[in-house]
Amino acid sequence: MWRLPQNIGDCYFLKAINQYWHKDCLSCDLCGCGLGEVGRRLYYKLGHKLCRRDYLRLFGQDGLCASCDKRIRAYEMTMRVKDKVYHLECFKCAACQKHFCVGDRYLLINSDIVCEQDIYEWTKINGMI
Repeated sequence: MWRLPQNIGDCYFLKAINQYWHKDCLSCDLCGCGLGEVGRRLYYKLGHKLCRRDYLRLFGQDGLCASCDKRIRAYEMTMRVKDKVYHLECFKCAACQKHFCVGDRYLLINSDIVCEQDIYEWTKINGMI
């Protein structure tokens, strides 16, 4: 969205794409979300200022979930284990369906994730011991 230039009289201003900006004027050209906040990333491609989500939506690569084989959009949050990528909702124990929390221990067997409590039973049922 184009606006008339305004003088920057604030104590703080931003410099991005070789220009100076009011904090509230630096925004994504697609969704309009503010890019002037601390920790926000600005992506600039083909003359457009983009937030992370819109940049990945337009230029990111999608993949497939190792559990459900459904598409993972480039902007979705995921869990990675070695070379496998999972939707957050698919990152759960294959035996008891419990979702994992930070620090939980698990074993990756092929593409199946098994929690510490179910490892023995899972390997026994699947003929691994």
